[in-house]
Amino acid sequence: MNYPDSYKNNISKAGKLFLIPVSLGSGNIDKEIPAGNLQVINQLDEFIVENTRTARRSLRAMGYTKDFDSVQFHILDKHTPPIDIPGFLKNAADGKKIGLLSEAGSPCIADPGQQVVKYAHSKDLTVVPLVGPSSILLALIASGFNGQNFIFHGYLPIDKKQRIRKIKEIEQDAIKYDRTQIFMETPYRNNALLDDLTKNSGLSTLLCIASDLTTEQEFIKTLSIEEWKKKLPNLNKRPTIFLIYK
Repeated sequence: MNYPDSYKNNISKAGKLFLIPVSLGSGNIDKEIPAGNLQVINQLDEFIVENTRTARRSLRAMGYTKDFDSVQFHILDKHTPPIDIPGFLKNAADGKKIGLLSEAGSPCIADPGQQVVKYAHSKDLTVVPLVGPSSILLALIASGFNGQNFIFHGYLPIDKKQRIRKIKEIEQDAIKYDRTQIFMETPYRNNALLDDLTKNSGLSTLLCIASDLTTEQEFIKTLSIEEWKKKLPNLNKRPTIFLIYK
């Protein structure tokens, strides 16, 4: 397959940070990840990842062929101190190509990767985002909500009182600014969030639930809060994006 010269140049030039999308879990890599990404990742032997085991599995699924004994992994998670980040990109500053992976989907959205990208820009390194899935954008375009004015809140507060307050705030934001509200939750707390949403939002407020995107269990539905109350889905342990609109 032939690829644009600009794509090939991104492979051949030195000193780059590649942002590598990972499958959302469909089991069908060809459906989610462009074949051209393999040309890039097979050039790399140094990666910044959240978890080595899952990163190796994701790379192999995409067709990565190098021996992992010769690959260097830097761990970037919520426990990583900011002082470690310059060391992750030391070799990139010296002219090497390095990859950054998320646990699922596109890196740097609702994960700590943005810290690395911010540092890369401060050191005038070239940052190259590769094409791949984003559960947030997939949910937005499938929701029927405003795609020209939207906001992503990430995770809502864990504390119940704070979470309810936030739900009411974002509902008012949707009304005031005609803006789609997008947020998520840790999968095992989805049902608690859904319960709070249906109990603390206006009956006419629209809620889109987008679960298990790109998989055989994919579920995407937009209904009013009044309609959702009649039959709530079980979202326990199902990766889900929630969207609110008026």
